[in-house]
Amino acid sequence: MSGSRTRPVGRRTVESLVKPEVRATLTPQPYHFCDAPDCDTVYVSALGDHIITKDMLTVRVGIKETEDPIPLCYCFGYDRKAVHDDIRRNNDTDIQRIITERVKAGECRCEETNPSGGCCLGTVAKTIRHARALKEQGLL
Repeated sequence: MSGSRTRPVGRRTVESLVKPEVRATLTPQPYHFCDAPDCDTVYVSALGDHIITKDMLTVRVGIKETEDPIPLCYCFGYDRKAVHDDIRRNNDTDIQRIITERVKAGECRCEETNPSGGCCLGTVAKTIRHARALKEQGLL
């Protein structure tokens, strides 16, 4: 893990997603989320002396996965396969609209459910664009 692909993440996020036995080992310092897809590190402490890897979490980390199910929306349970299935069958998907409506209704819990600690809508939109491109190329 190079440290160049990290950004601060709330303590609440880290504490809610690590396995119970890992929670007891957390340091009192802030943690950063690593979004590099090619490494197993998910969180690193501010001083770099504590690393939390994928296998230490209770959820799969979408950016770190290459095989389905690849989580997209942790609050409402949508994954890449759901987007691909919609695009394949219907040439469209309502997933982004549904998530947006539920977020506006105050139903999201991104800080507790998403390993990045942030909203999934950007990732969902990117996945939809990619699925549409695959469909146009006949690859989906």
